[in-house]
Amino acid sequence: MGNAASGGADRLACVALSHVIQCRRNELLALRREMSASAAQHTSQNGRMVARKDFDAAQTALNIDEADQEVYDRLFTLFDKTGAGKVDYLELVVGLAPLIPGTLNERLLLGLQLVDEDGKGWVDKSEMLFCFRSMSRCCGFLSDPEMSLSTLEELCSSLFVAHQASGTSGGGDNLEEAFEYDENVGAIAEHPLFEKWLRAKDDELVINASKFKQGGGSVASATTSSGTGESKDGE
Repeated sequence: MGNAASGGADRLACVALSHVIQCRRNELLALRREMSASAAQHTSQNGRMVARKDFDAAQTALNIDEADQEVYDRLFTLFDKTGAGKVDYLELVVGLAPLIPGTLNERLLLGLQLVDEDGKGWVDKSEMLFCFRSMSRCCGFLSDPEMSLSTLEELCSSLFVAHQASGTSGGGDNLEEAFEYDENVGAIAEHPLFEKWLRAKDDELVINASKFKQGGGSVASATTSSGTGESKDGE
């Protein structure tokens, strides 16, 4: 991981918030499993929608830190696109990956592991895009820079082209369809588009992460300046 990426990441509000988050990688993976099981018990359009009560129950079952639950509850509200009290559990849990303590590479790796629900060790381009969009939305909710959809698509396409050119063996039959993330996560953090996104964050954080953790920040103050947290391309 390059120095530019490391320094830029340190200025992100989500990274500042990670210093007070108690939840770790294993808890987030367990939370995904709990939410997947909960979603399987209910009929929904895409099979991944869960209600707030199910999310709360999963956190309680896993003994998630109470202060962490307060942060996650606010983010549940922000990820609830329709205000119906339901979210796509995978989008939410992947979106929480930037808040986990660790290096930039470890956060990116966790996000990809969360998307890879089958544990196959690789993702296709749509899964990678889903991962980056979810993580970017969470950053946007915390007033960090948010990548536009077109930029994310360009990033994913570029990574897959470079992966194919490298001749690295992926998990699928076609290199164009499989990105083996465990060995190649460093290429993401060092990608020019990713480093450009990190440099977009000024030294001064837009929000006080510790106040957000303690309940001092409102939901409105955690959104982007547009008030929606949506990407510039209008997702």
